[in-house]
Amino acid sequence: MWIFIWVVLSAILIGASLWSLRILLTQKDAWDKYAKSKNLTFKRGTFMGPAEMSGVIDAYKISFFTAERSSADIRAKRYVTVIEISLGEGLFDGGAMGTKEMLPFMQSLDRLHPYKIEGNGWEDGLFAFVKHDLPAQTYLTADRVETIANLLKTKNADVILVFNHQELVLRLETSDPMQSADKIDKIVKRLLGLTDKLRIPAEERAVLKAMAPAESE
Repeated sequence: MWIFIWVVLSAILIGASLWSLRILLTQKDAWDKYAKSKNLTFKRGTFMGPAEMSGVIDAYKISFFTAERSSADIRAKRYVTVIEISLGEGLFDGGAMGTKEMLPFMQSLDRLHPYKIEGNGWEDGLFAFVKHDLPAQTYLTADRVETIANLLKTKNADVILVFNHQELVLRLETSDPMQSADKIDKIVKRLLGLTDKLRIPAEERAVLKAMAPAESE
């Protein structure tokens, strides 16, 4: 009886390991294909280790990698695929907007305070923090609120947008290993398209900067 149980458990563990390896290898092939199509740098990693890719698409720096996250069971490991997109131009003097899972990080940003947003797709589970209210009120038009809400509501993902005058960073974490180059391309195009709608001309950035108190410099 015990031998039978041991055989069954061994088979389950071996099967799970082989399935995980299959996913990992498929992911690496997909990332490699996408990286080549966009002239990104691809690092395959060790045989059983995660891959990475990074580079520039249009005006954006973009990177893909795997990160470990804590779970309800501290003995278990949870891995997520991370997409980070950064732009060397900002919005207003400081802000962070994200989903519920990103709330602890946003609350740790001591120079930001909670900011209430209503309507235009903004709903429970989305949170905003800003440095000063006046530039936030001026920048956050109905169209921009809707765009940010669409970014944050990316399906099956935890998302955060962090910015100041000089830089903007969008971070997305998902349990999806992204095993299709075509799917990666579709996701990236959507994220960049929405982020493009948030960009502002230098003249508007200067106006927003002038609204912030001197201590924000």
